[in-house]
Amino acid sequence: MRNFKSLLTTIILVFTAVTAEAENKVKQVETLEALEQSAKENGQNIQMKPGVYSLADYLTKDRITKLLSEFPEATGQQKRPPRWFLRFKGNNNTFDFTGVTFEINTELYKILPYGYTRCIFIDGNGNAIKGLTIKNTGPKNIGSNGNILSIFGDNTLLEDVKLYVSGSTYGYGDLFGKGGPNLTSLQKQSGIMIAGKNNTIKRCKVFSRAFGHCFYIQTQGHVTDNVVLEDCYAEGEMRTTNDILAESGGLAEKLKYQSVYQNRDGRYMISPGYTKALCEDGFRTYGGVGKVTLRNCTSKNTRSGFEIGGTDDAKNQTLLQGCQAFGTERGFLIGSNVVVRDCRADMQFGPLLYLRENTVGADVELELVPGMPKSLVHTIATIAGKNHRVKLYANDTQTAMPSLPIMLGFGMPAHAEMSSPILPMPTENIVLINDLQHSFIIKNDDAKNLEIKSTLPQLTNTETQTMNGKGKW
Repeated sequence: MRNFKSLLTTIILVFTAVTAEAENKVKQVETLEALEQSAKENGQNIQMKPGVYSLADYLTKDRITKLLSEFPEATGQQKRPPRWFLRFKGNNNTFDFTGVTFEINTELYKILPYGYTRCIFIDGNGNAIKGLTIKNTGPKNIGSNGNILSIFGDNTLLEDVKLYVSGSTYGYGDLFGKGGPNLTSLQKQSGIMIAGKNNTIKRCKVFSRAFGHCFYIQTQGHVTDNVVLEDCYAEGEMRTTNDILAESGGLAEKLKYQSVYQNRDGRYMISPGYTKALCEDGFRTYGGVGKVTLRNCTSKNTRSGFEIGGTDDAKNQTLLQGCQAFGTERGFLIGSNVVVRDCRADMQFGPLLYLRENTVGADVELELVPGMPKSLVHTIATIAGKNHRVKLYANDTQTAMPSLPIMLGFGMPAHAEMSSPILPMPTENIVLINDLQHSFIIKNDDAKNLEIKSTLPQLTNTETQTMNGKGKW
């Protein structure tokens, strides 16, 4: 009997070892065809041979026909169903793409039917994608109105992925629109989109030379909660409005230098003196998203470095910790129930902070990085909404800083466009700690229940109008 038990134990141990070895066995793939097949299956450890893989070469006529047959049709609930080139629909797979580059020619977008282009589409659960580089090739003026990589599955890990994005109507930022009304076709092209639960993005980078977001979190009909981005990097380009106004023979001249935004003299024209980001936001959340955590992320030369908001009734607050924005149109654009700690931004081209009107419960501590603006900037921060706490400070007090106001009880300019006026907005129950030694505070006369600690004087909007005739900023 003792020998039988010993034999049974040995059999179980051997079976367990064989099973573990099978689960850990690395499957090598050397073609996109083999990858596409493997991405449908479950529970694999897949390694792709290093090299450059062209999706244009992979998408033969027969494969395009097969691909088109797999797409879901539009419905009343899903008017823009996903359209992809490669789909990862299997579950619990690990993909090692170290040394692998996918090239996506922008001319490929025209083969896809109407929908939402998601070039690389990850809708399986429990997958890990590591080490992949994706580059756009082809014409620089063709965008897909979608993104390069989308995550819809839960429990996804995206690690050390790099995107080099190009293609769209480019060179003007959002001056001609960003969603409607638009003065021209925008052909947006974004980087990485995240939906779903418990997804983690680590050490990923998006270099955008297109009009679209770098990283954005959007429900797309999925419960989207507990999303974490760590050590990620977003980078775009900037262009002065003076340079755009000096352009001859381009789109700006064709559109007679119009803009969709009303400027400070009431006209819908591009205003001189400002600097525009040519992409959209570095990091962005949309409505309905649950808890999001961003740690040690950096945005450079984007529209908003971080446009982040939670829901008004959020059970768990969204957190930004150790994040920084440099050379952006605005560093941080914050919504409801967001906690900001150990974060910082400069004011080369725009304000440190917009705290949205009609929001609640933000707790913001931001460091202003020293240095003077390189183009027109009207304010350090606008603060509106209810039940917020804001602390603004500088660690370097020796370097020159702009003597611009913190505007309490004012909303951000319409669409956050700096050339539009800054107007009073409903504001109450605000704690403001101003540790910036060069910045005074302008208060909206109608703002209620304000607790202010500041080293410099406070002025009301009425007082500033008396002083200089300004009713709007």
